Amino acid sequence: MTELSRYRQHLGLSALPSPNEDTPLVLPIAATAANHGTETCSPLTRAALHAIVKDVFAGAAAGLRERDPSAAARADILEQASAHWLRHSAGSHMADHQVDLRLVRDNLGHASLTTTSLYLHIDDDRRHQETDEKHRIDW
Repeated sequence: MTELSRYRQHLGLSALPSPNEDTPLVLPIAATAANHGTETCSPLTRAALHAIVKDVFAGAAAGLRERDPSAAARADILEQASAHWLRHSAGSHMADHQVDLRLVRDNLGHASLTTTSLYLHIDDDRRHQETDEKHRIDW
């Protein structure tokens, strides 16, 4: 919400929408309050947002390859990233930082905690680490 408020203010809008405001959540690129303030406008499409995210990751991958040619494999992985990858990363980070799983579920719009529990990587990591530390055979 903080970032959405900052985004709206950057566009010259109030931090929070008014009750009757119909401004889309994400405006087209180069939108400003002057040309999209309170008038009806089209939101940024999913396809356009997807293309922007892919372009950012492609640029980051190209920069990584340029700076460090030995990082080509990492750049290839980065180039495959997407908006969904960011969503999954956000869910994993919330779970790793022990945000209540019900809140993570609600933030991600999942219908079930079972789906959200897939983000509990830290529990697996902790289980493996503790098992490794405390259940050694000492050959």
